[in-house]
Amino acid sequence: MNLEKIEIGHNPPEDINVIIEIPLRGEPVKYEVDKVSGAMFVDRFMHTAMHYPVNYGFVPHTLSEDGD
Repeated sequence: MNLEKIEIGHNPPEDINVIIEIPLRGEPVKYEVDKVSGAMFVDRFMHTAMHYPVNYGFVPHTLSEDGD
C-alpha cells in the first residue's frame, strides 16, 4: 500500500479517509504503518483487558511536529 496514493478525502473536512491502527472494540493489538514500505504490521500486543472505545488512527498526508 502506498500511503502517498491515498488522498485525504473527496471534500475535507466533511469527507476524509482514515487509516485505522486500533479498531473500535477490537483485539488489543496496535498496528503501525511503515512509512517507507507502506506495509501495515503488528507494533505490539497490549496487555490489558480493556478495548478501545473508538477507532484509533490517522488521516493520510497529516503529520505532527514529531513526524508521526
